[in-house]
Amino acid sequence: MVFSSTRQRERGFTLIEILAVLSIIALIMSVAAVSFAGRLEKLKISGAARDVMSALRMTRSQAIVQRTEQALEVNLEARTVTVPGRNAVILPEQIEMRLVTATTEVSSDKIGRIRFFPDGGSTGGKVVLATEAREWQVKVSWLTGEIELDDGTDDQRR
Repeated sequence: MVFSSTRQRERGFTLIEILAVLSIIALIMSVAAVSFAGRLEKLKISGAARDVMSALRMTRSQAIVQRTEQALEVNLEARTVTVPGRNAVILPEQIEMRLVTATTEVSSDKIGRIRFFPDGGSTGGKVVLATEAREWQVKVSWLTGEIELDDGTDDQRR
């Protein structure tokens, strides 16, 4: 029997190595979180713009089908858009809204409308949705009532 006086050193990770790995993981996670937050903001404003576009199309369709004037109401203070006969669509708090419309369609400094006529035409205007990083415009042609979404890129959607 041979006994060795030197003990083999046990293998493992030191506390410093574990802390270094955890620091690297935390750094990667924070970078990923910032990237995800930017995408989430883009999705929120994109969804809000599509909600406004959908509400405008619904109002225009009602005017054509019912053969009566219909108006979409935009409340800038409450950040809502209301289709006649429907519940108001509430937009996220992070989004700033602006409305450009005919003077005759403004009720107060915070409430205005975009009116559609039975022939599909409208009073025209646009609803601007903005965050710190991005701005989307939902435009309504006064002559044809055509609704267009401008997200700030070159390709515009109809």
